[in-house]
Amino acid sequence: MLPFLRRKPPATAHASRQETPPKAGLLPVETAEELLQPPHRRSLLRQITGLLALPSECSERYVVASLRRYAAFVQEVPASEVHHHSSRGGMLDHGLEVALKALQIRRGYLLPPGAETERLSHEADAWSYGVFSAALLHDVGKPVVDQEIAVYGALGNRLGRWEPWHGPMIERPGAHWYSVRYRRGRVHKLHEPASSLVAHWVLPPEGMSWIAKHQELLQAWIHAIHGQLEDAGALGQIILQADRESVARNLGGESPDRLPTPTKPLHEKLMTSLRHLLSSEDLPLNRNGAAGWRTESDLWLVSKRAADALRAHLREEGHSGIPSNNDRIFDTLQEHGLLTANGDRAIWRARVASDGWSHELTLIRLPVARIWSDPDAMPMVFEGTVTPLGEASAEGTTESGDRSPSRSSPEEPAAPAADPPTARTVVIQTGQSDEVEERHSPHCPPVSGGVDDLPLPPGLDGVLDEATDEPTAEPPPQSTASCDSGADAPLPEDPGDACLEWIRRGVADGSLLVNTREARIHVVPEGVLLISPGIFRDFANATGHTWNAAQKRFQRLQLHEKSSEGTNIHRYVVRGERQTSRINGLLIRDTSVVFGPDWIPSPNDHLTPAAEA
Repeated sequence: MLPFLRRKPPATAHASRQETPPKAGLLPVETAEELLQPPHRRSLLRQITGLLALPSECSERYVVASLRRYAAFVQEVPASEVHHHSSRGGMLDHGLEVALKALQIRRGYLLPPGAETERLSHEADAWSYGVFSAALLHDVGKPVVDQEIAVYGALGNRLGRWEPWHGPMIERPGAHWYSVRYRRGRVHKLHEPASSLVAHWVLPPEGMSWIAKHQELLQAWIHAIHGQLEDAGALGQIILQADRESVARNLGGESPDRLPTPTKPLHEKLMTSLRHLLSSEDLPLNRNGAAGWRTESDLWLVSKRAADALRAHLREEGHSGIPSNNDRIFDTLQEHGLLTANGDRAIWRARVASDGWSHELTLIRLPVARIWSDPDAMPMVFEGTVTPLGEASAEGTTESGDRSPSRSSPEEPAAPAADPPTARTVVIQTGQSDEVEERHSPHCPPVSGGVDDLPLPPGLDGVLDEATDEPTAEPPPQSTASCDSGADAPLPEDPGDACLEWIRRGVADGSLLVNTREARIHVVPEGVLLISPGIFRDFANATGHTWNAAQKRFQRLQLHEKSSEGTNIHRYVVRGERQTSRINGLLIRDTSVVFGPDWIPSPNDHLTPAAEA
């Protein structure tokens, strides 16, 4: 047993685990020894120290000290508001789990990378300590920027906010209890660089000095604790994998190491994912082009956009058994009373309107009380109106929101549930031209459903597509089907004009994704990038046009800008957490052509013109 676990906790003026808080919702300020006493945490500590295998004196100074300081700093705050490890003690448990998993993964690496045998042996312990400490620190900035923590005296009198810059709350005179509340409007992922600002409260000076003696390790370690995992090399890869596996196990996803995982029913997974997507604003609300709108008692979400986002997020986290058919997702939510039904259907047809704009959309309707239990966490009520249009307007609309039951949406095959073997087209970059080569593999998923085996960053998985300057082959004509763009007016007859109008309508009503997973439209500093020919294939699937004819006619509108090489195609580098890839598309400088004059999304910062890369 670790030495500090054998000792009895020292007598303190702080609350013990058994005391009843003077006010509901308060948590006791505890010592590190008290926090680390539960059996599951003691087991994690034994495994961590065992994997590091340092001499007892070194283990006490470098490892045990870090674990104590980490526990004292994070106490039992949650690791997230509505996502993984969101219960009491979630931050402490998640940090220990990631540290342990990172050390297990580290055994498969020779660190420092490419070093000679003598150096590998000499620096092995230092690199292991670097892995351990970076893993422990990776989320420690969350209490700093994501949460508001107030401390209270023994009788429940409020002493003020906890200021992390001054050290652990246990050092605050008179602090006996604390409360945790998530900040409204917090910036997503700001906690990553913030972690470096409080690292000294967790890592002892001796530990930082040890890491600093090895310049290659120090460089990778600094990148890692700033959240720049791609720049951290092997160290970043280890932290990223360990973090994902801890999250997946907590949420009931697949466990790569076959450890027991909690079993959660599908409807709970869907609601956990939905709350996270809303909290992180991956599903934006209450504006033109949003994914949903909150009224006094209901949340109305664009049906297909919400289902696609839920499926992509859950699969990214390692969950299996997620339905490929949107109707099954809606049925699951409806069976558990999470959707407000429209008669015997999940789908509503409604008009969403505000100043200067109006759209008719296929929506799902959820009671706000089933999503946000805390009234203070609810978004503002939409200032416009959401008006159900009745059964007549929904006639011919499937549960998934498609206008025609005979049409499969471009990103959601109606059947079968499992993706069949298919061919994937990839671009072979050469010095002269783009050669399009067909590679057939029974293990390659269809490009339109997301490229799981291509490690692209969030917001770009699934958009790596084949690119040509001029279409060369006519595919078989598609059966004509109406386009569910949210507008009833017919599209223009010319394929180019029709495609442009289809894009405009899809962006306006939210049925076409922008800057997200599986999106064909990305905003860049130079304008709007339309992934080509993927966007034209989607248009063809939705309307019955042939994609290459639509692409030719669209290019003749001369809305796009030629590349420096004189071609229609612009090439962009995608820099993600795992590797660098390339995508291709048409660049339209005037963003109002696609988005109109009133709303332009922020640029996708994962994309850089290939000429600048």
